[in-house]
Amino acid sequence: MRPSLAAVFLFASLCLAPAAPAGAAEALAFVNVAGMSPPVPTEVVPANADVEKALAQPADLWERIRNGFGIPPLDHPLVREHERWFVERPDQLRAILGRGRLYLHFIVEETEQRGLPLELVLVPIIESGFNPMALSPAQAAGIWQFIPGTGTRFGLAQSRDLDERRDVMASTAAALQYLARLHSQFGDWHLALAAYNWGENSVARAVERVRASGKKVTFDALSLPEETRNYVPRLLALSNIIANPSAYGITLDEIPNKPFFAKIALRTEIDFPTAAKLSGMTQEELRALNPGLNRSGIDRGARSAVLVLPVERVDDFRSNLKAYEASRRPAPKQRP
Repeated sequence: MRPSLAAVFLFASLCLAPAAPAGAAEALAFVNVAGMSPPVPTEVVPANADVEKALAQPADLWERIRNGFGIPPLDHPLVREHERWFVERPDQLRAILGRGRLYLHFIVEETEQRGLPLELVLVPIIESGFNPMALSPAQAAGIWQFIPGTGTRFGLAQSRDLDERRDVMASTAAALQYLARLHSQFGDWHLALAAYNWGENSVARAVERVRASGKKVTFDALSLPEETRNYVPRLLALSNIIANPSAYGITLDEIPNKPFFAKIALRTEIDFPTAAKLSGMTQEELRALNPGLNRSGIDRGARSAVLVLPVERVDDFRSNLKAYEASRRPAPKQRP
């Protein structure tokens, strides 16, 4: 969301080497979830969902995403240049999409609920390579790359215990709110995306300069820094590939159009290693779904007292947690 984010997503590397927060021993070496091979979750229809709509949805999440595209195309040489770049690196693109498969269904749901175009679900690919532990030199964090000030502005907690800029659910809600506000301000998705990268004030000044010159305000007419000049074409090049991968010789691994994770409220203080054991996951796998937790413990009653688990592991976790809680209760005192 600021020019410094070039350091987060270097276009030459596509963020395949996940960045780790400075001094973050708690990061537990963020797992390469592309190789995690997440199991297909059982059928889950969210509470209060329109069942008929759910049944009418395509089985592959990519098809649902394509159906929701709505940002006007950009006829620009940079779009074609970035298309070629992605096409020449299919393994790198596949690795990033492998990380994103844990989060994409949730992001699609949140984006659709707000009536926003589904090209926006691809923004984390450009921002962070879908690495929730990504951290820029400007301290922009998470898959949506919020700097501290913007995170605070959009209500993302940042404390010793919890950094919601890395929390996928909280940061997605904040990012979509920000993008919707930018579109309302500029009335144009190309300009809104440029503002997400460069800042709304910077883009507003660039717009005023174009208006003062008597020209029509378009993305191409703006005087932009190189990163932002490439940012929007890069996203639209990616959306073109997702829209018609066979035309580019790309094969996308199918992603089930079903929730991958669920949120569990905890009543018991529990440390992260124990939570991983009770869920039947490695700590790295559990961290991939709970990247906002800064400490090794999850405190009851705190804002961080929520655990995110794969849907298929929820019942086993609850059963194991119940047994764990019972084992920690003090034994009743014997009568003399």
